[in-house]
Amino acid sequence: MVKAILLDTDIVINVLRKKAETIDTLLNLKQQKYRIYVCPVVIAEIYAGAFAKEYEQIATFFSYCQCLTIDESIGKIAGLYANQYRKAYNKISLEDYLIAACAKKYQLSLWTNNKKHYPMQDIQLFETYE
Repeated sequence: MVKAILLDTDIVINVLRKKAETIDTLLNLKQQKYRIYVCPVVIAEIYAGAFAKEYEQIATFFSYCQCLTIDESIGKIAGLYANQYRKAYNKISLEDYLIAACAKKYQLSLWTNNKKHYPMQDIQLFETYE
């Protein structure tokens, strides 16, 4: 079985800000031969909040990750999540629904510190023990 994990935007931000706990966990996962994935939504969110001087560092980090493809089925899953959860969880963004849909479609554990953004029962959240 291939070990793999999908990174949420907050985790990528922590890596780029050189947060020791996040980097240590990520390096441990790489040592355990985990495949590290991001989705285009996370890439867009990172660049949307970045300064031009950070672009090279961001590109270097993303070069170590595999990027998933977003297609019609992910759009449908995200839309169904929004339809199901948006009233009870009005702080969840469309971006979060798309990230969750990627985790579901590709059957990846989602590593996030924003667990309240992912109430979906059919995705697995990665548990760290920091």
